[in-house]
Amino acid sequence: MKRSLQRSRKWLILPAAMLIAAVLSAPDAHAADVQQLTGDRTKQDILNKWQQYKPMDTGTSYMGPERIYMESPSVAVPYKAGTIKPEYIEDGLHAVNFVRYLSGLPDDVTANSSLAGQQQAAALVNALHQKLSHYPTMPAGMDDSLYASAKEGAKTSNLYGGSPTFYDNVLGYMADSGATNIDRVGHRRWIINPEMKQTMFGMVHTANNVAYASMYAMDKGRPASEVQYDYIAWPSAGYFPEEVFKTNDPWSVSLNPQKYDRIRTDQIQVKLTRVRDGKEWSFDKSDNDKSGKYFNVQTSYYGVPFAVIFRPDGIGDFAPDDVFTVQITGLYTASGSAAQVEFNTTFFKMMPGLLARYDIQLQKGETLQMGLTDGLQTSGNTFKSGDNRIVEIDANGKVKAVGKGSTWISANDYLGSRSRVYVNVNDGPADGKVSNWAQADYMKAKANGIIGWPFDRSYQQPITRAEFTEMAVHMIETMLGQDLYMDVIDVKTPFKDVDDWTVTWASQNGIINGTSPQSFSPRATITREQAAALILQVYAKTNELKGRPASTGSASVSRFADDSSISPWAKEQVYQAIDLSLMNGMAKNQFNPKGELTFEQTYVLLLNCFEMLMGK
Repeated sequence: MKRSLQRSRKWLILPAAMLIAAVLSAPDAHAADVQQLTGDRTKQDILNKWQQYKPMDTGTSYMGPERIYMESPSVAVPYKAGTIKPEYIEDGLHAVNFVRYLSGLPDDVTANSSLAGQQQAAALVNALHQKLSHYPTMPAGMDDSLYASAKEGAKTSNLYGGSPTFYDNVLGYMADSGATNIDRVGHRRWIINPEMKQTMFGMVHTANNVAYASMYAMDKGRPASEVQYDYIAWPSAGYFPEEVFKTNDPWSVSLNPQKYDRIRTDQIQVKLTRVRDGKEWSFDKSDNDKSGKYFNVQTSYYGVPFAVIFRPDGIGDFAPDDVFTVQITGLYTASGSAAQVEFNTTFFKMMPGLLARYDIQLQKGETLQMGLTDGLQTSGNTFKSGDNRIVEIDANGKVKAVGKGSTWISANDYLGSRSRVYVNVNDGPADGKVSNWAQADYMKAKANGIIGWPFDRSYQQPITRAEFTEMAVHMIETMLGQDLYMDVIDVKTPFKDVDDWTVTWASQNGIINGTSPQSFSPRATITREQAAALILQVYAKTNELKGRPASTGSASVSRFADDSSISPWAKEQVYQAIDLSLMNGMAKNQFNPKGELTFEQTYVLLLNCFEMLMGK
């Protein structure tokens, strides 16, 4: 939970007048230009800056109360505010400067040590009340001077409760997605206020170790002339790391009030377009669902006093290099001319995660080089094992099964989230053995998350329609980096003989049909010619979901010796699958169209499709 603040109007009269005078009189020669900075930087520039500003450790336990204090606070009479060690204040500054860099602003904010006492006092009084308030009442037994310091800190700060690190606090302020904050995104706007030059942090833990924190927000120590901008966007124009922006976070564009009329706002509208599939969201003042699609124009004094705020509904997960176009119309310049703002934002991943999304199975002694999702960072990634007695994982993501049991492995991204996969290790005889011809592809398919543990068995046995469908849909999720279950959560299955969301999703998306209008025949097996048709549908649908055209392949290829055995309805699809390298023939130029598709053949089939679609 967090609380933002608005400066009282009487406090703003003098600073606002000074701001106008500064902008009108200052030369531009040494000014930073937000639009140029965000437009010119590369993904590598952003990754380099991340390496400079990343948190001091992964996870959230590194700021425990036993670590962070030079002098511990007291939450019992006599109260003491305590003192934070400088390295933890620095961690918070790194977060502030990283998000300011992403916004195109100067990333040189420093700590104002003279505010340390009031920030600790503000955190203390909120911890004592165990709630957030910019105007806290005086706790019984607190002396007047400590309370006066707490009041000053609370009313000039962003406040947070329940999050254990300053870095996480800052990213929480930047999200501002809650119903009590989305209308103004005040925390965010204070942090990306161009005039901020200094800040300070405070944190106090309650008796049961719940952290209450404060961040001084109202600094205006930077001359306005240092930063030139038309607008300051979050997420910004240009490349932007998706690690610091969730799909349910609101977008905001703070417009320079010296260039744009902040009074004449009734006609402002926004159109957001996702380039890969052309999906559009249009926003106007009728969009007021604070838990869904939302729009607001906010002109109160939270940093820059003119912000257009909008949040799309149903946006789903970001795809790699997902490009969105923002167009804001209905604006007017300060001189009265009609104006609009338009820019592109491209989301990308800085840090890779584990490709596998579902549990995998290993035999004791087996090793596996885990596949990773797209991420710009290629070295220095952090992998962990939940129990090194069961599974070890090295700095390159290579796993070794050490002992019988079940545990997890993860790739940590420093920001509190991680991709985690559970691994089951067997110590007994394996359930069969993969054929030599399929062994290499089997290992690659498992490393890339294609073979979940329920399907890691019976290698030469036929796979059923339900099993193939589940594996195929899970592979599509892996390639998209998205959970597809929500697409059909409210959809009733059309079949009476199976109720499985993967079957429902696949049938709705044209990958596989029922054997009759109300029957799916989940336990029926699949012939190789049927598999050719199915893998083409998987390939086409995944390309569609990725927003790119799919090659259809050519049916004009050399014929198999058993061509006459291929059903007329399947012949074109078989040869298209062969031409696209999605499927292979068998020995002696045979295709064996009526042969049953086995588990190990399915692994190879799905891996071929995966590698074609992922460009591996």
